[in-house]
Parts: sequence; C-alpha cells; structure tokens
Amino acid sequence: MQHRFLVFVYGTLKKGFPNHDRYMPSAERMGTFRTRDRYRLVLNGERYSPCLMAGAGQGRYVEGEVFAVDSSGLKQLDRLERIDRPDGYHRRRIIVDAVDSPEPEPYEVFVYLKDPERVTDPRSDALGVYTLDAARAYRKRNEGSAHDEGTF
Repeated sequence: MQHRFLVFVYGTLKKGFPNHDRYMPSAERMGTFRTRDRYRLVLNGERYSPCLMAGAGQGRYVEGEVFAVDSSGLKQLDRLERIDRPDGYHRRRIIVDAVDSPEPEPYEVFVYLKDPERVTDPRSDALGVYTLDAARAYRKRNEGSAHDEGTF
C-alpha cells in the first residue's frame, strides 16, 4: 500500500475548478477545511493565479479542501507548483480544521505557499475563499511553452 499525504488546496485544484481533473484524478477528497492561522490569499498577476502567501498571522482564515494523494500525486503537485524554481511555491505543513465538524479536529497537512516578495502583482484584496467567480478570471499557462510546468 502506498503512503498517503494530506494536501490542503485553496485554488484551481479544488474539485470542480480548472486544474482539478488534470492534476488530481486519483486524489481522495477528505472534506472542506479552514486554516487554523490567518494567511493572505490573493489573485496574482495577469493570469489571476490564486496565491497563498507564506507568513501566518496576516490576512484571513482561508477555506479550502483537503485531499489524500499518493507519492506520485505529491510529486506531480510539486512539479505543478514549481517548487524547484525561484518563482515557485514552497511545500510546507500547516494546521487546518474541518469546517463541517461540530468539534473541529486539527489536521496537519501540506500546503503550497508563495514567498510574499514573489507576489509582485496582487489583483485582489485578501480572500477567505477562492470561488468559481474568481476562477473565471484565471488563465492557464500556455501549453507547450517553456513554462508549462506550473498552472497553479
């Protein structure tokens, strides 16, 4: 049996959003969760990419979904989020709580955070949730380009 990793997604990887089917086809949805700490989630750049900025304690509590992925799924997410590039995200652990639970139990999960100094063109205020309305403005990276690895 493969090891499973819990990953908190807050943007285009959520179920029903632009990148979910392509990058998370075998991921198991665990439910809706909210960050235990406040973070700044903004739409960034001309692609309106949702970016959760590193540095807990600022912004809002962010709602998203937790998925269980296997090691190959985690590697695929690492490639998507460009963790090996200076302008990419960093995979970190945070604590989230189940939204629908009467007594929220903390879960330690992976999340992809971007350094605030790398978010140079925010196009929104801090968001508490990335919605389908916000996703309509999102633009994928050009397929086949030198930079098609990451589509956030």
